[in-house]
Amino acid sequence: MYKIAFDLAWKSLIRRKTRTLMVIMMIALSLSGLLFLQGLYDGMVSHMINTSIRSDSGEISLYAKQYRLEKTIDYHIDDPRAIKAYLHQSKEIDAYAIRLSGEGLVATAHKSLGATLKGVRLEDERRFGDFDTFLFQGKFDFGPKKQEALIGFKLAEKLKVTTGNRLVFTAQDASGEINAISFRISGIIKSGNLAVDEGSVFVSIETMEQFLALPNSATQIALRIKDKSQVNSIQSMLQKKFSTLDVLRWDELYPLLIEMRDMMDIFNWLSYAIVFAVAALGIFGVILMSILERMREFSIMMAIGTPYKNIRYQVISEAFIMAIAGYIIGAILGLGFLVYTASSGIDLRYYQAGLESFGLNAILYADIRYHYFFQAFASVFFATSLSILWPLHVLKKIKPIEIIQGKML
Repeated sequence: MYKIAFDLAWKSLIRRKTRTLMVIMMIALSLSGLLFLQGLYDGMVSHMINTSIRSDSGEISLYAKQYRLEKTIDYHIDDPRAIKAYLHQSKEIDAYAIRLSGEGLVATAHKSLGATLKGVRLEDERRFGDFDTFLFQGKFDFGPKKQEALIGFKLAEKLKVTTGNRLVFTAQDASGEINAISFRISGIIKSGNLAVDEGSVFVSIETMEQFLALPNSATQIALRIKDKSQVNSIQSMLQKKFSTLDVLRWDELYPLLIEMRDMMDIFNWLSYAIVFAVAALGIFGVILMSILERMREFSIMMAIGTPYKNIRYQVISEAFIMAIAGYIIGAILGLGFLVYTASSGIDLRYYQAGLESFGLNAILYADIRYHYFFQAFASVFFATSLSILWPLHVLKKIKPIEIIQGKML
């Protein structure tokens, strides 16, 4: 019985193949575009989050109390060697980076700007977040005498300096004295993290300790966690272990990224709403028109004893054949777009300046996640279910004898 109804639905769609193909392609193209945009949006946000974690915060960062509010070296971690020993033995910690930062004034012969001087160990930064991959120009080195520096590319542009030029950094040390130190630029960093690119100069931590008169000190200890699902539990454990410190996750340090991710989720849901509307309206129009065109056909079927549920099943089958065909084609096209974009990216170097102002690379890469396809299927399924309700209501009101006699409903 149901097989006959399904066969009739299939033949009906074939008989009206132009209309059927138009609906299928409408669903497929809108769905593939949705999957592509969703992957691209998520890829953009993931890139910014990953860059911020690699270049600065890690999954978790440790600070002295009040440092995040005051940003002065008065609130520093004194003698972090005990913390370092604990982190070195911890199985949950994949890597860590100890940094000593100071706010001050960086100057050339012609210009000066406010900036942050960060004392780091380059080997630790390389293990921590592959920091050497951010090198844009020059060399990833502080020189044999530790008297060279790395600078963010945006800050270098503002100061109009390049590798080989000299900088003077002026800041207040731990005793309250104003000190100045000179560095030659060995390399330029382009990380995609605006806080790093626009206002940071990196020097050797040993040089920084001497400059600020803070031996064996740190302002930040950033951690990379092996199992990302355990970040919250590890944060709680560290808070109990080091109760005198602030232990903050990356999302607490970069709330703007969370807001951007939430905004992208809203864009994705709006995109789903568009696909839902396209699928629903397309199938609704085709099914309703098909029913109105075949009033006499359905009336004769009912008059000779065909149960209404068989005809209803035929109509439902027609709708879902178009929806599933559109979904399959759209999913294949969308997957193809995502695979290509995830591997090769989209080259937008023509808009490079604008993208970099938001912390994005000129080449955008997409994410591929399984839930994209489940959400898309659910959207098409519910859109199809909703779109056939009114046509089925019209079908149920048919009075076979009047239709056969040529009378209006």
